[in-house]
Amino acid sequence: MTRHFETYSHDEIQQLLPGLLRFAADPKIDAVGRTWIFDALRQLTGRNLTDDVASWVTWYAGAYGASISAHHPNGNLEDFIAACPWLPHEASF
Repeated sequence: MTRHFETYSHDEIQQLLPGLLRFAADPKIDAVGRTWIFDALRQLTGRNLTDDVASWVTWYAGAYGASISAHHPNGNLEDFIAACPWLPHEASF
């Protein structure tokens, strides 16, 4: 079952953001992947920031009072995406 971004609670969004921000900063992620990550960030937060990790990290610190280094998302982007509740469970990569 796929969930829409609008159905997420504040706490659920707060848990997803650090992982997305870390992957957005990962040099192994290509431009298309990074674009998808920033689009997801905009949809989850309702913020219209640019495709710039520093802007998002600054916003996150101000909004949640935490740095992303305090969180430990999955180390593999494919595993992280597969676990995202807005994707159908049968999604495969």
